[in-house]
Amino acid sequence: MNICKKRRIQTARLELKPYSAQDVGALAALLMNPEIAKTFMVPKFESIAQAEALAEKLVGFSRIEDVRHLEYGIYLNGALIGFVNDCGIEGDAIEIGYVVHPEYQGRGYASEAVKAVLGELRETGFRKVSAGYFAENEASRRVMEKCGMRKEGVLRQRLYNKGKFVDVALYAILKSDPRKPVWVPSQTL
Repeated sequence: MNICKKRRIQTARLELKPYSAQDVGALAALLMNPEIAKTFMVPKFESIAQAEALAEKLVGFSRIEDVRHLEYGIYLNGALIGFVNDCGIEGDAIEIGYVVHPEYQGRGYASEAVKAVLGELRETGFRKVSAGYFAENEASRRVMEKCGMRKEGVLRQRLYNKGKFVDVALYAILKSDPRKPVWVPSQTL
């Protein structure tokens, strides 16, 4: 299924949109943030140049013309504070991930951004949207629950890219009937 991105999604406090070339530095800083690396699967960068190379790739994925990737920057008053992206697409099911800079966490920004993206994915026709979080990241669990997602299960000892094993709790929301735009929490375990 193709991703139909908008040039801009406005929420009560945030703007979600594709990145610009000027966002590479801020995006690389998010990817290299040690607090974010504890809860979001990012590569271990040997240099800022490696992080900037990945950031440039993500900027490309966020272009409106790219219908294979979901990638939106989360902006507050014009500043990039996070992102929402796809972690995999299979048919009419998509897994998403999201990051908000630690300085802006605990204010509802992640929930606001994820709800907006769920609305876009619903309009696009995705039947299932899922997300995972490291079991110790209770804040991410609360975001998923606030957005109507329900627990599907836990992946035990998923190898994290830093060489350690973690439990990843999986949450999802399902579109109940393709003729009705009502989503229901997933009942699968």
